[in-house]
Amino acid sequence: MRLVWSIIVLWVLMGASHAQSAASALQNCLPPREMQEAVASKTIVAPASAVITARRQVPNADVVRANLCRSNDALVYIIMALQKDGRIVQVTIDGSSGRVKSVH
Repeated sequence: MRLVWSIIVLWVLMGASHAQSAASALQNCLPPREMQEAVASKTIVAPASAVITARRQVPNADVVRANLCRSNDALVYIIMALQKDGRIVQVTIDGSSGRVKSVH
């Protein structure tokens, strides 16, 4: 239920165009089984590490979603964080290095 509200907040607060870009980024995400296989192969950082990195970028926010997605032949974590003021922040983490690619 919280995820549904987060998505609604995302659409309202960030505008339809930015929400569409976030939704399109999530279209190429791996299902849980493939995500587990990618992590097990040790070619990407662990999901917990990516979440910790995202929390450093958005202090005092609650991570509401973390996905591993394909982006230009690379794997990235797309992490949605809900700030205390109700804004959603999308943090993109490079899967192989664990470095922040973008914060929106």
